[in-house]
Amino acid sequence: MTRRLVVLFTCLALFASACGGGGDDEAIDIDDFEVDDTAAADADGADAATTSEPAQVPAGPPTTRGPAPVVVVEPITGVGSITPVSGEPPYTGVLGQIDPDRNVVAPVALPPDTPAAGISPLTGLPIDPAVASRPAMLVKIDNTEKGRPQEALALADIVFVEQIEGGFTRLVVVFHSNTPAEIGPIRSGRSTDIGIIGSFNEPIFVWSGANAVQGAILRRQRFVDLGAGTRTEFYRADGRPGTYDLMADPAVLWGIAEANEDGSTPPAHFEFQNDQVGLPSGAIPISHADVSYPSVTSSWSWDGAVEGWRREQGGTEHVDANGKPVIAANVLVAEVEQVRTGSVDVVGTHVYEAQFLGTGVGYALISGHMIEVTWTKPSIHSVATWTTLDGVPVALTPGQTWIELAPIGGLTAG
Repeated sequence: MTRRLVVLFTCLALFASACGGGGDDEAIDIDDFEVDDTAAADADGADAATTSEPAQVPAGPPTTRGPAPVVVVEPITGVGSITPVSGEPPYTGVLGQIDPDRNVVAPVALPPDTPAAGISPLTGLPIDPAVASRPAMLVKIDNTEKGRPQEALALADIVFVEQIEGGFTRLVVVFHSNTPAEIGPIRSGRSTDIGIIGSFNEPIFVWSGANAVQGAILRRQRFVDLGAGTRTEFYRADGRPGTYDLMADPAVLWGIAEANEDGSTPPAHFEFQNDQVGLPSGAIPISHADVSYPSVTSSWSWDGAVEGWRREQGGTEHVDANGKPVIAANVLVAEVEQVRTGSVDVVGTHVYEAQFLGTGVGYALISGHMIEVTWTKPSIHSVATWTTLDGVPVALTPGQTWIELAPIGGLTAG
C-alpha cells in the first residue's frame, strides 16, 4: 500500500467531509492566430461533496487477455534542443523530438481489444454504424471563466484536461460517436497535445493556431489539420468575449475530411465492464476527489442517482452551453512530469509540456470507487493502458471518460 493511500485511510477515519476546490483565472495565450493579453480572476469557492452511497458493482475475473507485447525499448535519454523555426527560440521539450513509434518503456498489458460491430471504441456504448468508421475529432477548447460554458461537452466521448502556462487548464475534447451542432470556443495548440493526438490513428485536429515554434512542432505529427490556420470554415459567436468566441460546425469539418479521404478510425482506448467483469478487489469507496493544478482545481463528486461523477471548477458546477452538467462515467488521473519547452508567453511565463508518455502513477474513479493504477504509454502512437498495481487492466463503466493530466501529487480523495 502506498503512502498516499495510508494517508487517505487516515483522513477517511478522521474526517467526514471532503476538501474544497480551487479558483480559476485567465491564462495568457501564446497563439499567433489569437491576441490574448488580458487577465481576469475568477472567485475562489469551496467544492461540495455529495453524500450519496456509491453504487456497488460486482467484482469479476481479470480482463487480461494474454501477455504484454515484447518490444525494443529506447528510454528517453540525450534529448536536448532543436530549432524548428529559424530565428525563433529553440524547442527543448521531448514529445516533438522523438520518433512517435519509439517505445520509451515496455508495455505492461495488451492494448484494449477491438470492440464488436456497433460498439464505440471510445465509450463502449452502441454507436451508429454510419459514423463508426469516421476519424475522431480532437478539439482544443478553452477552460477559463471567459471560455465557459463550452459547447457540447455532454456529447463528447473523451475529454482530456491539460495544464497550460500560468497553471491553468485547457481541454482536448474528443468527438466521435456524436455530431454536435457547434463546437468551441476553440483555442490554440501546445506540444502537450502530441501525447494525446498520437493514439487516435490520424484524427482530425481542430485548433486556432499556435506560436511559430509550437505550431511547427505540432504539424510534424500525424493528424488531419483542420485548424483555423489552414481553413476558413470558422466563425465568431455573438455573445462571447473576443478571443473566446471562435466556433465551428463539426459536420462541416467531418465533411471536408470525408471528401478528401483523410483520417482513420480510432482504435479502442479502454477496457469496459460487462456481466462478467467489474471492479477489482482493491477498489476503495469514495464520494469526492480533487485534482489540483497550480491555479485551478477540478473537483469530482459521485452521484449515485445518475451513476456518474459530477464536475465542479472554481467552486461551481461545470455545465455546457446547453445547461447540461458535466457527468462523467469515469475519471482517469495520470500524474505527469512537466518540462519546459523553450517557449514563453507574452509576459514571459514559461510554456511547459506535460509528458503523457512512458509510465507513471494514476488513479481511476469508477462507480463511486477509486483504484490506484499505473498508466503506461510506451510510444506516442500507443494507446495508454491503465492497470492495477498487479498488472491487470482496469475495466471502465461504458460512457464518457475524462482524463486529467495532473501534476504529481495533485489528487486528494475522501
